[in-house]
Amino acid sequence: MASFEITWSAPEFEYREKDVSWYWISIIVASLIIAFAVWERNFLFGFFIVIAEILFVAWGNETPRFLDFKMTERDIEIGEEEKSYPMSALEHFSVDHLDDSWSELIFPFKAKLKTPLRIIIPAEKIEEVRKHLKPILKEMDYEPHLLDSLERFIRF
Repeated sequence: MASFEITWSAPEFEYREKDVSWYWISIIVASLIIAFAVWERNFLFGFFIVIAEILFVAWGNETPRFLDFKMTERDIEIGEEEKSYPMSALEHFSVDHLDDSWSELIFPFKAKLKTPLRIIIPAEKIEEVRKHLKPILKEMDYEPHLLDSLERFIRF
């Protein structure tokens, strides 16, 4: 197996622009759920919705920071903390094209209870990554899940 090293910088997650109406709709939906919780006299559920809405608005307002990525035949290293994922722990890889300049690499883990590793990569690096990853991992077509579609629909 040939040795390789691919490096790039990318945002830590895909940011979707939100306008004022996004926040108002979120608050209205949360208020309706809280009203239902009060009507059902389930105050713990209402408290949970208040906390969830605060987090939803705060996280929705967060912009991604740029991280440095390094991929070798042994592992994938992410950011300054040098978080590392060995290739042996990954099942396969998929590519999802986000727009003309960015794509997303999706790596499901062999451990079934872990969520897939999602890495944003510049679109011009995709073919180089595919060339080096195919001898190590099998490439699968990306099929978006219901939660992926919901996340894009609500622009979170």
